Amino acid sequence: MYRRLSQLALILVTLCIQGNAMAFSKTYYLFSEVKGTVFLNGKPVQGAEVEQEYNWHWKKEKKSSTTTTDEQGRFSFPTITGKSISAGLLPHEPVIVQYLRIRHEGKEYQGWFHAKHNYEDLGELKGRPIRLKCELTDEPGPHPDIESYGICTAAE
Repeated sequence: MYRRLSQLALILVTLCIQGNAMAFSKTYYLFSEVKGTVFLNGKPVQGAEVEQEYNWHWKKEKKSSTTTTDEQGRFSFPTITGKSISAGLLPHEPVIVQYLRIRHEGKEYQGWFHAKHNYEDLGELKGRPIRLKCELTDEPGPHPDIESYGICTAAE
């Protein structure tokens, strides 16, 4: 039995050394797809810059990307995934801090702040897609229904 375990360990080490470690890694959903609309006094805002940022604590990975709202005030970001071998082997609580910031006419607005504690696709809103409406005249605040903070709320 110990001989077989030793052989298996040797094979795993050899594969990792040869650069095949990614075959053993798992895909984790860090930030599900986001679609939203930015409004100012109820009217869609064209040309607002929306920045998406996340901080994956397990890998100490912090990244961001930006987009601009279209003529209907809409923006979207694709799903962000990450890979890790160790996250699947070692017990831990997932922590991915997520932000959406909106910049318009020289001002910055805190759109969305959420701490995700799972690696599931659509795990932020318990299986529902992230669809947001962001009114620039609103004060940032807590939104217990979507467990977030900011000016963006769940779109109906």
